[in-house]
Amino acid sequence: MNVADTLRGLLRRWYVTVPGLVLAFALAVATYVMVPPVYQRTATQLLMPGEGTVPPGATNPYLYLGGLTQAADIVVRVMQSNEVLGPVAEKHPDAELKVARDSQVSGPAIQITVTASSDAAAASALDALVDQTGVVLERLQTQQKVTPDDQMRVATLTEDTQSTLQQKNRLVLAAAVGFAAVLLTLVVASMVDGLIRRARRSGRGGVRKRATAIAAEDVDESAAEVDADDVTPDAVVADAEGADGPVTEAATTDAETGSASKTAAEAAVDEPVEADLDGFAPSAEEVDADDTTDDADRPRVGRLSR
Repeated sequence: MNVADTLRGLLRRWYVTVPGLVLAFALAVATYVMVPPVYQRTATQLLMPGEGTVPPGATNPYLYLGGLTQAADIVVRVMQSNEVLGPVAEKHPDAELKVARDSQVSGPAIQITVTASSDAAAASALDALVDQTGVVLERLQTQQKVTPDDQMRVATLTEDTQSTLQQKNRLVLAAAVGFAAVLLTLVVASMVDGLIRRARRSGRGGVRKRATAIAAEDVDESAAEVDADDVTPDAVVADAEGADGPVTEAATTDAETGSASKTAAEAAVDEPVEADLDGFAPSAEEVDADDTTDDADRPRVGRLSR
């Protein structure tokens, strides 16, 4: 079955296809409406060197960020722990929290991303994580007894003040639901079309078989009637008497014709003789002649009689 046959089948079963497509569209719209959008905020922080690690007289600390990349990785790893993210996640259970190195920056930059169901929740969770970065960095350096002048510090480069509305999730879900409904509609319509066409073909085949069977029965009945007409009473009598073969109508006709010929021949022989006896009295010569004639004709009459 090619695409054209499939399309023709869908058109034939429009009463399944059209409602199915309408239902698919309705389900997609309902999914889009029911799935709420999400709000996303991001912040970027940068590790800065301590004043004691910068050469005397240097006024640009951004020139000395080369050795801070490993420290940024350590801070990110601690920020991802349940010890830090756990309390924030408990306060914002519907929020998605993410802390990672900023892949677009080669320096010790940390990116914090918060996705929540409301703008207020996203803002609150982001502020809490931004504050935790400085706390974590200070605690790690204090544990290592780093002097305050040599301790690194955190500088917040960017922090969103407004959330970005994310529609991707609801669009993906709506498209998935609509596609599944359309696919189900096409499958159901194709199955209905196939079942109906198969039933019709089976019905036509059954009608042809019944017609053929009826015609065969008629032929058998006609043949039986012809055989019954060919059986004559003489044949039945001959069969009953144990004859070698059935007496056919032609044989019976030949026998009847032979008997009639024999009777006619005997009548033809007797009539002239009776006429001669009644018409005159024969003389001696005629009697002798008649005797001679009778002697000559007797074999003929015998042959006719036989």
